[in-house]
Amino acid sequence: MNNKKISIPKKSEKLLNELSKQAGKSEKKILEDIIEEYYKKRIKENINKHSEKKFLGIDLGGTFIKYVYDKGKSFEKGKVFIREIIEKNNFDFLVNEIKKIVDNFSPDVVGIAVAGLIDKKTGIITQSPNIKPLEGFPLREHLKEVLNIPVYLENDASLAAFGEYLYGEGKNSEILLCLTLGTGLGGGAVINGKLLTGVSGSAMEVGHTTIQINGLPCHCGRNGCLEAYVSSYGLERTYYLLTDEKKTSGEIIILANSGNRDALRALEIFSENLSIGLMNITHIFNPDTILLAGGIPENYPAVVDLTVSNLKKIAFHLPFRDLTVKKAGLGEFSGAFGALGYGKTNYTESNIQ
Repeated sequence: MNNKKISIPKKSEKLLNELSKQAGKSEKKILEDIIEEYYKKRIKENINKHSEKKFLGIDLGGTFIKYVYDKGKSFEKGKVFIREIIEKNNFDFLVNEIKKIVDNFSPDVVGIAVAGLIDKKTGIITQSPNIKPLEGFPLREHLKEVLNIPVYLENDASLAAFGEYLYGEGKNSEILLCLTLGTGLGGGAVINGKLLTGVSGSAMEVGHTTIQINGLPCHCGRNGCLEAYVSSYGLERTYYLLTDEKKTSGEIIILANSGNRDALRALEIFSENLSIGLMNITHIFNPDTILLAGGIPENYPAVVDLTVSNLKKIAFHLPFRDLTVKKAGLGEFSGAFGALGYGKTNYTESNIQ
């Protein structure tokens, strides 16, 4: 490592000293701020430089593949139902569906959000409870070969948070947390504009924090996880325990919106459990914003108010005072928008000259 001291001209040294006194910061911190601002400027310049490039964001979930294509002045969104494909447990079928979408738009770069734990070093999805065909497969490298374009891969819930930070309700947030309520339950965090992924790539697995010792079984193989209660299958199971009837989460939400008592009670229980999860992350992170994304809050917005009402009763007053909890602005496309922004950001950063 080169420890050679950088010499600063006398005039610059004097100016740095004056700035340090005025700002109440150390000279080292002033220099770090200058470098960071310069880097941000270069990234912005590089984004403009690559503005002619075409970018696509894909969110690979347990029920749908959702996509967002950047058309320059607008976005094209869509989704493809894949639950039956996933149940066939064939990785090639999934890759083929992704390829169809990519071939339709012919982008230069694609960002992909995927439900599961992704090893930062290898790009291998080590665990994906709701998309079993992906487990143990080097998806990133495989897609690079199949698509022959740059591919940037990250956890779906992390990218939902990033999408909301860039394009949605999380703009200007200092500590933004986002929970995706869909087939499973994921979590993502953007802190001071930086995506929090953890050392290995497994940060913010909120769905697999325990809220009930020896509780209901989770798709991950453990018991009592938050996801076992707060997810599409968690809602379906709660409704079944109340009524002895099997309904999909979509059908339960339709019933709730029409005033069905059992469906409303199932969603009340859902909200009570969700508020416990929000209390835990509120006490840990002290965020200014928590966003709820995914199909459940999108199609039953009342779940947000129910959850906030419960959270107010159980959270510490101080962190709750400065917290806003609301529905994500991008709805069920938060992850796809995040994938789009992640691909664009990583591509431009890696091509700075």
